[in-house]
Amino acid sequence: MATLKDVARLAEVDPSTVSRVLRGDPSQAVRPATRDRIVAAAGTLRYRPNALARGLRTRRTDTIGLIIPSLENVGFTEVTHGIQAAAADAGKLVVVVEAEALMSADETAAEEAYWRLVTDGRVDGLIVAFATVDDHIVTQLHERGTPLVLVNRRTAGIHGSVVVDDERGSDFAVRHLAALGHTRIGYVGIDADTDTARRRQHGYREAMSSAGLAVHEAWLTVGTPTIAGGRSATRTLLGHALDQRPTGLFVASLLGAIGVLAELRAADVGVPSDTSVIAFNDHELAEYLDPPLTTVRMPNFRMGQEAVRLLLEAIDGEDGRDVMIDDRPQVIARRSTGPTDRV
Repeated sequence: MATLKDVARLAEVDPSTVSRVLRGDPSQAVRPATRDRIVAAAGTLRYRPNALARGLRTRRTDTIGLIIPSLENVGFTEVTHGIQAAAADAGKLVVVVEAEALMSADETAAEEAYWRLVTDGRVDGLIVAFATVDDHIVTQLHERGTPLVLVNRRTAGIHGSVVVDDERGSDFAVRHLAALGHTRIGYVGIDADTDTARRRQHGYREAMSSAGLAVHEAWLTVGTPTIAGGRSATRTLLGHALDQRPTGLFVASLLGAIGVLAELRAADVGVPSDTSVIAFNDHELAEYLDPPLTTVRMPNFRMGQEAVRLLLEAIDGEDGRDVMIDDRPQVIARRSTGPTDRV
């Protein structure tokens, strides 16, 4: 790796001049030709400043923390990709922390881990994707002045968040099933006290009302956004008599929908001949399920990018803003939805 002295030697200047020019020190007055020679030498040698030394001067690590619910949550993949891409464009590194793994061990230890990320100077700020509606850990971090942004979540009393229009996505899911002739449409929601879970269910109820369809509370179940959660919720629905079951199911999480398909298959329920299934959030694996799963694709990549932009603003001392990405959702129709054979 090239050093500062290597750049200075190639540019034929003093190392201190190189240091000031490359970090943009306005007090360093050099001739344009000299500055150009230094920049060209740095490019030729692919010189990269020492991050530790720069951090000591700027009190910045150029690293941001990303706290996600679980590494198994494929519905969050595109958000993470957006965060990584935007961070790379800004010259930042991302440290990923899995909230569920920490919480399952010891909640006190989890809180300590979050505090250490910030107070030990490991990251400049946090992007948080695990917060509940009233989350005391996030509230404490916010009250201590930690730069943070909530992604795909909103929490009471905290400004600095980015979400997609979950209610509109739910509307698209219900309308897709209704257009196929389904009037008995059930909902498998997320069993969590989160703003996201509430908005998706509210969107389902509003869409049913707009379509003139009745919401039967017996057709609403919730589960963890996991395969096991989807299977458990489906077992509850299958407990009803055949003519009392929904013919269409909207599932609020992708992993949950995989569990729904598995449980329906185990119960010898045809998809989509007996029950159509559509899920929130798209992923390439949906194409390879049995049958391929119809999904609602949301602008999750953009949400991740915007989260980084908002966090960098917060790190620079700007007030937090709440943003909703209003890109139009898209139904990706596959073979898990179709007209029902039941009436």
